[in-house]
This record gives sequence, structure tokens and C-alpha cells, in this order.
Amino acid sequence: MIVITGAAGFIAANFCKKLNERGINNLILIDDFKQERKHKNWKNLEYFDKIQREDFFYWAEQNVKYIDFIFHLGARTDYFSTDNTIFEALNVEYSKRVWSYATYKRIPLVYATSYLTKDVNHNSLYAKSKYIFDKWLDKQQKKPPFWAGLKFFQVYGKNEEHKEENSSFVFKIYKNCMEKKTVISTEINIIQDYIYVNDVSKVLCYFLNHAPQSGIYEVGTGFSRPMATVVDTINRYVKPEQKQILVQQSKEQHFFYQADLSKLRKNAYKQAFLTLEQGIKSLLK
Repeated sequence: MIVITGAAGFIAANFCKKLNERGINNLILIDDFKQERKHKNWKNLEYFDKIQREDFFYWAEQNVKYIDFIFHLGARTDYFSTDNTIFEALNVEYSKRVWSYATYKRIPLVYATSYLTKDVNHNSLYAKSKYIFDKWLDKQQKKPPFWAGLKFFQVYGKNEEHKEENSSFVFKIYKNCMEKKTVISTEINIIQDYIYVNDVSKVLCYFLNHAPQSGIYEVGTGFSRPMATVVDTINRYVKPEQKQILVQQSKEQHFFYQADLSKLRKNAYKQAFLTLEQGIKSLLK
């Protein structure tokens, strides 16, 4: 069995769909399935069972001999929340329990972290919670038989609706187009690495099938793009009345994020990723 936490979320649900497409349905989905806004993400998936997040560890103790692999993709990803309690509970303490369980039961583990952990001064509590867990992991002498932390950059694609203001910049513009709004506004100019969710799913499948060298890997395209390029690219494919105008409140303040793929390419996944233009074209189909 393959355990996937956060299975009703954006990345995990797309990963489950990719596994189904490859004929894999021995999946145990873990999440808070009471959230109606996420229902469409998992309702059409093929899986063996789904378990409420708070019941996972009890279930896991009873079924440990059936668990072959754990993908811990669940997290609270609210970039704007100021309530640290939920980040501490889900992104730190829950993740520690998943790690410890995989370690002592000798189960391979892949978990999701974030490119924002590279910026230790980032003011997002989400980013800080991911950073805290990564630093805790560094100190652990005992580890699962295979483990990998995947530091995802700006992932975009379909089924982001439930994330609302936390959705990717690409999806926000896409949503604007669908609602025939014409202006997208941003306070700062972020130049970052955008990776299509289907490529992320392929990377996750690779780690499932090959279990390369353990460690933390950065996962993006390796190319950063300005926000204006995202807008211009989407404008190529939409109707005239859907074209977007980007309004930047500050042109002086810049943030730059780009994945270093050297470790991923050397030790693991070597297939090419879709360019931003190719990914956006696929999204708009």
C-alpha cells in the first residue's frame, strides 16, 4: 500500500491521479475529508481506502505490514495566516510523527518541503514551520531506510481552486481570465521558478519507483521567470476580452527564487520539464 497524506490537496491529488493513470490504485488517502471545497479533488480517484488525518497513526499501527511507502504531502500552506498554532500542529509536530513512524517501522518516506525555507528571513509562518521541521530532521541520527525531502518551487496547474488566495500566481491569472476580470495586481515583483504540477507528479513517481540517494532535492524547472512573463504568456492564448493587465505597486522590490537542479539531475530525475509556455498552454486546454 502507498500512503499519501494531504491527498485532497492540490499536489497530492494530482499525484494520485497520475498513479491511477499508471494502473496503481492501492492507495491509502490521508486528509481532512470533511472539507467540502476539496471534494472534487479526490472524488474521482481510485484508491483502497481513505482515512481521516487524526486517525492515521492508529490505523497505521494496525496495518503496518501492508504499508510499502509513505508520501507525506499534507501541510497547512496558508501564506497569510498569523495563527502559528495550526502550523506548529500540522507542519511541525504531525510531520515529526510521520518521520518517526517511518523511521521505526522501516518504511521509505518522501515528504514535501518548500523553496521558501531557503529564505530564513521570510515572514510567512508557513515558511518558518517548514524551515523548523527541516532543521529538526537534520539533527535526527535515525532515519527511514530511504527518505527524500522535495523542496518544491512555485507549482501551478488545475485543481487549485480550494487554495483561494494561496493559489499560484499562474492560477490566479488563469482564474481572472475565466471570470473575465482584466487586472491583476501585485505589491512586489517576484521572479521565480514555475513548475507544472504534472511534472511534479512525474518526479514523485520516479522517487517511488527508484528510491535514489536519500536527501533533500530542489524541484523546479531551473529557470526563473518574471511575473510579467507569466501574464504575457497567458495573454497569448486567451480571448481579447480575457487579456490581463499587470499592475505592480512597487517596481523596486524584487524577490528571486530559482531551483538548483544539480542534485536532482545527478542522482535522480533527468527528464526535461515543461517550460512555462508549455505548461500554461496545457493548463488552458
